Amino acid sequence: MAKRLICSCITLQKELEQTIAKIGFDGKVRYLDVALHSDPQKMHQTLQKIIDDNTEAEEIIICVSGCGKATCDLQASTCNLAVPRTMDCIDVLLTGSGIKRPDGAIFITKSWMNFMKNSSIDYMKLVREQGKDAAEAYLKKLYHGFTDFYIIDTGTYDLNEVEAYIMPLVKLLEGTLTRLPGPYKVLEKLVSGNYDESVIFIPKGGMLSIHEFDGLRPCTIKK
Repeated sequence: MAKRLICSCITLQKELEQTIAKIGFDGKVRYLDVALHSDPQKMHQTLQKIIDDNTEAEEIIICVSGCGKATCDLQASTCNLAVPRTMDCIDVLLTGSGIKRPDGAIFITKSWMNFMKNSSIDYMKLVREQGKDAAEAYLKKLYHGFTDFYIIDTGTYDLNEVEAYIMPLVKLLEGTLTRLPGPYKVLEKLVSGNYDESVIFIPKGGMLSIHEFDGLRPCTIKK
């Protein structure tokens, strides 16, 4: 098989490693800085630089998806590209579950929990910095309209640990917490190279143009 490189969001690390352990992968894996989640433009620039600077891989698999349209207009300048046909990392994890993604919901996994812990909106961090009343008032305003929380069970981490972390916020917002299965089947397609309609393939020299990337509409491949 051609030399392959996987560039993945760090929030998919456990699921990607589980997939590789299950079906094998003899290429290289590179995880992106989690801070890029907050800056789609910088993520796009980082991905394009990785592609442009590539001198070894004949195919780069981008496990980032549409996240903030970060993959929009990526150019396959040095090799073929493969991208999941999903809206974001949440959709990557839910593929194969048969569950329609609930609208207006907050999703969490252990990786996202770790991301939140290090963010400026971590519940306990805000309480320490602002005091309980001010912190809770701020979070209520920040999450206004969001009360449905979902833990995605990918089978790679302790669900109880994540539930214990997010429950104070759920209670504050008088919300609900539900567990959903996350089989992340599209990762198997990407790692194995057995692509179907769940994967967008861009041949070398092509460009991925996504005007309204919602995980459902087929994208346009320009060449």
